[in-house]
Amino acid sequence: MNQFLYRHARQNHENGSSKTYLAINSSNDNILGYYSLCPASIEFEHTPEMIKRGLARHDIPVFRLARLATDLSVQGKGLGGQLLLAAGKRCLAVASELGGVALLIDAKNQRAADWYISYGAVPLLNSSFSLLLSFKTIYTALIMANKI
Repeated sequence: MNQFLYRHARQNHENGSSKTYLAINSSNDNILGYYSLCPASIEFEHTPEMIKRGLARHDIPVFRLARLATDLSVQGKGLGGQLLLAAGKRCLAVASELGGVALLIDAKNQRAADWYISYGAVPLLNSSFSLLLSFKTIYTALIMANKI
């Protein structure tokens, strides 16, 4: 987790390729987790039907969840899910002005893919580790969590 933050997050922020947002422990300022986002698109042909239904046959506008990580001390305690919702909420706000229909996720392995699937993500048609979490699903989850 720290290696990415020190080596890449700041550089990516400064060159505009992605933005990283931190979850900070308010009592000691330790970083508990983070997520990184950037704009992206996916080919129409690789997009699951539930996402592309009603859209033009062009690349699908999405936001890429470039990174999501939590500190070992808080893994399994729900922070990852909270960060995923926070990332989704941020993307919804931007999409309301610029467009976009989903969050694109590249899972590291099957365990990570299964974790995202548990939140409603669906695999792209050409890759089981690349998933899409629709903004409709995110919006519903945010309502259920009283976050909007």
